[in-house]
Amino acid sequence: MKKHPLLALLKKACEGLLFSSETDAELNPFVWDAKDGPTPKRLAELSERGDDPAIEKMTLAAFFRAVPKSEKAKFDALAKQLQEHLSDIEVHKVGEVNLAVFIVGRTDDGKWAGLQTEVVET
Repeated sequence: MKKHPLLALLKKACEGLLFSSETDAELNPFVWDAKDGPTPKRLAELSERGDDPAIEKMTLAAFFRAVPKSEKAKFDALAKQLQEHLSDIEVHKVGEVNLAVFIVGRTDDGKWAGLQTEVVET
């Protein structure tokens, strides 16, 4: 199966970036073929946080507010890439304390794509 071209673009856009919370985590690009997008069931399965984890939905801007000033320019460039290539972008934090985070939006060809990372919130 052919890889979606957006995967390479997202990989390059987040190269060298770590999302800092109480830990530093990589940003991992993904493309989903699923038509139903980021449903609670799908997010629970992908996050491996149990059958009915807490899920918090937020905007990309709200999520990136936690980025340290020293990294802001790099994350602003990443946000610009995401906004240029995805529509209807949402951020879903799944779980409690150790959270899986999915930054997900629609591609031009109707797939769902974005980045997955982890954060620790105590």
